[in-house]
Amino acid sequence: MKSESKKSAAGKIASFAIVALVLVGAVAIMGVSEVSGKSMMSKAFVFFVSAVIVLQVVPGIMLLGAMLKAVCSMAGKKVAVPVVALQK
Repeated sequence: MKSESKKSAAGKIASFAIVALVLVGAVAIMGVSEVSGKSMMSKAFVFFVSAVIVLQVVPGIMLLGAMLKAVCSMAGKKVAVPVVALQK
């Protein structure tokens, strides 16, 4: 198991970006929805539900990016086909 000091800079940046995306998305969804009650519990519940929605979107976007990367890399590859001389 890696210690905290052994993590790469790219891993730290990716982790920070995912956390920031979840927080910003949760606040954005919470801002769009109108909470009928003004109590703290109703606001916390809406924030929790919006955080769950965003947490489901993040892996979906990552999967979509990986699929598009794979499709684009397959289109760029050229397969060498052996040429067999036809002799009769």
